[in-house]
Amino acid sequence: MQSFLKGEILNKAFTLLSKYPLCNSCLGRCFARLSYGHSNNERGKAMKLALLMEIDKMIKDHEIQDLTQIKEVFFNIGELASPLFSLYYNEGFQKRSCYICGDKIEEIKDKFERDALQILKEKGYKTFVLGVNLPTYLKRLEEDFIVSNDLTYYESIKNEIKRDVGKRIAEKGFTPAFEDAEVELIYDLEYDAVLEVKKSYKTLVFYNRLSRNVPISSWYAKDGISLESSLANTKLYVPFSELSEYRILEEYPLIVEGEVKDVAGYYFKPYGKVQGKELSTIFTLKPTNRTYRITVYSEKPVEGGVNIYQGVYDLFLTVKEPEELKAKINELENKGMVILSIDLVTTSGKVNTLYTILYKG
Repeated sequence: MQSFLKGEILNKAFTLLSKYPLCNSCLGRCFARLSYGHSNNERGKAMKLALLMEIDKMIKDHEIQDLTQIKEVFFNIGELASPLFSLYYNEGFQKRSCYICGDKIEEIKDKFERDALQILKEKGYKTFVLGVNLPTYLKRLEEDFIVSNDLTYYESIKNEIKRDVGKRIAEKGFTPAFEDAEVELIYDLEYDAVLEVKKSYKTLVFYNRLSRNVPISSWYAKDGISLESSLANTKLYVPFSELSEYRILEEYPLIVEGEVKDVAGYYFKPYGKVQGKELSTIFTLKPTNRTYRITVYSEKPVEGGVNIYQGVYDLFLTVKEPEELKAKINELENKGMVILSIDLVTTSGKVNTLYTILYKG
């Protein structure tokens, strides 16, 4: 019969329904990227009706002589085929469950919408994003179904559920926000439960460290004093930094997940929330060169140094790597100089693009 059907789409639908019982949505999802603006349920129902009309015509035109060859298609189409089936077969119609969703997809959507709305209303959330966790068996079944039937225009069941339920919830006055939602609501199909995952946001701040020996990480704290210990219940992400005995006079970036508050020795200049590509970009922009002010004491005049007090000089050194700075410090000490202090003064390189775009611009 397949060779008599007109159109590649109808032929494909007939082939699928020859092998699998499929509900309207799961059949329509096989062609989800075709006919923009229609639901998968509408696509599936339209194809089933077109198939039934074509089959009926072919029977009436005597192009189908043996009705047993299409009986499976009737059963796999479902209740929509029952009236026509009763016209040609003297037996009861066989009800079958959808091969993919087990005829549960609308029930799943209704429960997801109901439970998600309850959480949004009770917790006072205004913005949301949805997620769906599929059980392993369903993931494998869907993957095998796509591959074995060469379904170019297929859409996953989880995408359909998220999209349709998201539209319903939006119609109730809540705002879908993929980038900065207050909460993510995940429907776990295996456990038949909606999980609430409150979204945490990362904030970009620029900071100066004006006190020495107050490291960012508690790991390097000598007396237990650090930025990390002062910001309890706050996660810190450091793109780059300096040794704790160096003051940092240039604005350095810091990513904070949690509350940002004043800490002795640190001066913060908040920028705002960052995420996604913006966040990953920050971690790729590191200084090419770093300029330090090294204050030394020397009984002899220091070549290239700025005399700021009797025997006290400021030297400005620009290096690319920490090892290079260490080597220069050793060189100064070998010349009889005493290192009094080291300050990071300025940087250059791609990191300055970050300052220009996000802060200074």
